[in-house]
Amino acid sequence: MRARRLAIAFIALGAPLLSSCVEYNLGKGNKTPDGATPDISVDPVAIATTVCAAPYDDAVVATNDGDGPLTISAVTTTGSWTATATVPVTLNGGEGLRIPVQGSGDGELDITSDDPDEGVVAVPLSAAVDAPPTATITSPADATVLAEPAADQTLTGTVADADDAVVDVIWAIDGNPIASSSVPVGDVTALWPAPTPGNHTVTLSVADACSSASSTVAACQDQTTTTENLGISAWHYEGSAYWDGPNDDLVLTDALQDQVGTAFDTSAAVSGGAVDIDFDFYIGDGTGADGISLTALDTSRMSTYLGGSGCGMGYGGNAGCTAGPALPGWSIEVDTYYNEGYDPTPDDHVAFTFDGDVDNPAVWAALPEMEDTGWHTMSVHVASPHVTVAIDGTTYLDADLGGSFAFPAYVGFTAGTGGDTNRHLIRALTVTNRACE
Repeated sequence: MRARRLAIAFIALGAPLLSSCVEYNLGKGNKTPDGATPDISVDPVAIATTVCAAPYDDAVVATNDGDGPLTISAVTTTGSWTATATVPVTLNGGEGLRIPVQGSGDGELDITSDDPDEGVVAVPLSAAVDAPPTATITSPADATVLAEPAADQTLTGTVADADDAVVDVIWAIDGNPIASSSVPVGDVTALWPAPTPGNHTVTLSVADACSSASSTVAACQDQTTTTENLGISAWHYEGSAYWDGPNDDLVLTDALQDQVGTAFDTSAAVSGGAVDIDFDFYIGDGTGADGISLTALDTSRMSTYLGGSGCGMGYGGNAGCTAGPALPGWSIEVDTYYNEGYDPTPDDHVAFTFDGDVDNPAVWAALPEMEDTGWHTMSVHVASPHVTVAIDGTTYLDADLGGSFAFPAYVGFTAGTGGDTNRHLIRALTVTNRACE
C-alpha cells in the first residue's frame, strides 16, 4: 500500500513538469520570443528642397530597427506626389525598404506598418520650383539719344530673385560684354566708356543656378557733322546737269526743251531719317517748266541716278505724265508747271514724296511765284518721321509722315523741262548729318 501511494505521488508531481515542457517545444520557431518587437525608422525624416524643374525625384528608406519582423502594409502620398513601392512587405531586423518618391509642391508620404508604437509614419515632402530671376534697366531709358559730345555713361538697373540672394550679372553693349560679376540682388551699375556715334543696344543679363533673364534697351550716341558745299564740282552728274565753275553754280538744266539732269554726292551716305539740308535754288529764264527736287537717294535700292523726265523732274515715276524710272528714297520738289490730273494745285507748290511717286505726295503746300523771282533759300529738317521745309524763311511743310526714312542716302538734286523751259540752278549747299534719327 505504501508503494502505490508513492507512485501516485510521483505521477502527481511529474504531471505539471511535462505539461510545461510540451508547451515550450510547440512554440519554438513559430512565435516571436517574448520581448521581440518591430521598430520602424525612416531616412530622411523629411524632404524639403528647391528644384530647377518639376517633378523632383528622391527616395525615403524605411528600416526595421527592431528585433521582431516588421510588416509595411501601405504606402500613400498627398499633394502632387507619388510613391512607388510594392506592399505589403515584411522586413526582418536591420532590413530596409527603399521608397522612391516623385512630385513637386507640398505633400506627405505616409508609411503604414505594424510597429506597435508608431502605426503610421508621416514624412513631409516639399519641392519648390526655383523662381526665375528678373532684370530691369533703369538708365538709359529705351530709345534715349545721348547728347554730344560723347561722355562716359553710368548704366543702372535692378535684378531680383525670390530664391537666391546672389546672382550672376553681365552688362553688354551691342552683344559685347563690358562688365560681369556675382552680386547681391538689388541695384546694379556699370560704366559704359564714351559711346561711339550711332545706334547701340544695352543689355543687362542675370542668371541663377537654374535659369536666366535679360533686359535690352536702345540708345543712340548723337554726333552732328556739317559740311558746306560738299565738293559739288566732283559730284556724280547725269543727263543735262553740269558744274558751272566760273559762277560756282550747279546747273541741272539750261533753258532748253526736254531736258533732265541730276547730280548726287556719292562720296558719303547720310541718314535718310536724320539730316538737315540748306541750299539756294534758282528757277527761271525760260518759258516756265518744270521744277527741281532735293532727293535723298536710297543707296540700298538704287539702280540709277536718273529718274523720269517731264513731270518726273529727274526723280519721279509711277505716273502717266512720265515714263520714269522713279528714284527710291524721298524727294522734296518745287514744281512750277501744272500737270493737270497729276498735280494737286495749278499754283507753284512744294511737295514731299516717297520713292518718286510724283502724283501721290505725302504732303504738299502751295507756294508764291518761284520763277524769274531770283534766288530762293530752302531749309530742310528731317528727324523721322517729322519733316520741316521752309522756303525764304517761311515754313510750308511741318508734318509727321508715314513712309520709310530708315536708309543710307546720297544727297542730290534733280530737275527737268518739257515743251516749256527754265534754267534750274543750285548753290550754297550745307548738309548737317546727325548720327541719331
